[in-house]
Amino acid sequence: MGKTYTIRSNRLTAIWDPDGARLRSLSLDGGPNMVLDVDDAVSGSLRDAYGGMIVGPLANRVRGGTVPLNGATYQMPCNEDGITALHSGPHGLDRASWTVAAQDRSALHFTHQLPDGYGGLPGHRDIDLWCDVMNDTLTLRITLTTDVPTPASIAHHPYWRVTPDHLLQINAAHYLPTDDTNLPTGQIAPVADTPFDHRMPRAIDTATDHNFCIATARRDRPHAVAMLITRDHILHIASTEPGLQAYSGAFLPHIPAANIAPLAGIALEPQGWPDAVNNPEFPSVICTPDHPYSQTTEYKVQSAT
Repeated sequence: MGKTYTIRSNRLTAIWDPDGARLRSLSLDGGPNMVLDVDDAVSGSLRDAYGGMIVGPLANRVRGGTVPLNGATYQMPCNEDGITALHSGPHGLDRASWTVAAQDRSALHFTHQLPDGYGGLPGHRDIDLWCDVMNDTLTLRITLTTDVPTPASIAHHPYWRVTPDHLLQINAAHYLPTDDTNLPTGQIAPVADTPFDHRMPRAIDTATDHNFCIATARRDRPHAVAMLITRDHILHIASTEPGLQAYSGAFLPHIPAANIAPLAGIALEPQGWPDAVNNPEFPSVICTPDHPYSQTTEYKVQSAT
């Protein structure tokens, strides 16, 4: 493990790694780590599964890696059998070495720049990530500015450790069905009478790797998105983002040394809707010099005991 940076409140401790702007640990009142983590010297497979990373600049899957924009088509490198670009392909933000611009006891500021054309996307892009802890809440603020229109949908990708009796509530009445490549079909379907109805707390279906439609546009301030209840803690997620990708962790690696295995953690990723660049009816993920990208996501943690 390289150099890490720790921020603290009176209740929360968060440890960050500039490699991928990775959340290595989050603990409440000195308790156990709530996110899955392992030293890369033991296994790099959790890193390859984006564990704890900031992903983007265009999170989730893009069909064929193609991005139509203003009469041109941009090609992102595909990293899933040549079929999709997942989390911006092999050179996404999860592979970046972020710069620590500032730190104090309770806050940390990362920065990163992407040159025009990097990852197949247009624009010189400046990205800022502010992480701060106050009492029982970790807040992430992410901005991306650009000199030309470009897609931006950035997500934080921790796996929250769960217990077998966990319950998950998601404040969404619709979700996006997917095809056999895990891409949205374009349909926006009701969650009612499906395994994806989490309007009341229930265990996540092991086949879940879907976007839940929280809103039809990014909001100005965070709204309640999801609640995860485990034997040890209760996690409340609020975000400005219009979508929440929920992934059951069914294909997590086996890493016995870190007590990591399939279904040991759940990814809950506030973000734009996947493949929105190829689905005009989805909320737009295009930002411009006059309308930069901005996200705020809050994680509030309670002890379950």
